Amino acid sequence: MNVISQARFLLLLLEIRGASFATVTTRTDARLKKTGNPFGRVEKISRVNVTLGFQYAGSVNRQRIRENETPDFVAMPRAWGSRSNLSPMLIEHKGKFYLETKVERSIGHKYVTDGGEELSDEQVRPFLPTRSTSRQDVEKEILVRDYALDSIIGISFMGQDFIVAPATMETREAA
Repeated sequence: MNVISQARFLLLLLEIRGASFATVTTRTDARLKKTGNPFGRVEKISRVNVTLGFQYAGSVNRQRIRENETPDFVAMPRAWGSRSNLSPMLIEHKGKFYLETKVERSIGHKYVTDGGEELSDEQVRPFLPTRSTSRQDVEKEILVRDYALDSIIGISFMGQDFIVAPATMETREAA
């Protein structure tokens, strides 16, 4: 397992041409509702098989064909961020980069409090925000997730496994 800096991780992403499969491990804020939430801040650690460098509208239309529907889906403009000039799979927003992914399969996840306590899905479920409905008109929705690069703690792609060092570790190593 290779440990790489976030800067090196970004450079590896820039080498990808076309669609590519990857497995990402992320650590994100679960963004639980505040009302009645006895847990405070909770992070979700997920491991997900994804496609990088995909075309959203094309993916939805291929799914529509599989479901014997007319492939006439047209994507709306992004609600936030803009596609980076560096790579079509990177989104820039408020000075940060995000990796746009198409979720293929969730391998697993867990919820962890700031104090390190692991929570079950049942404990967390009442406090999860509701998701908006899709306009894809498909039975099997194409799930798109944008992960902040600094929330990706591991990735397997290009035939290698990487642990992405937190920025604080990079700073200490540079000193």
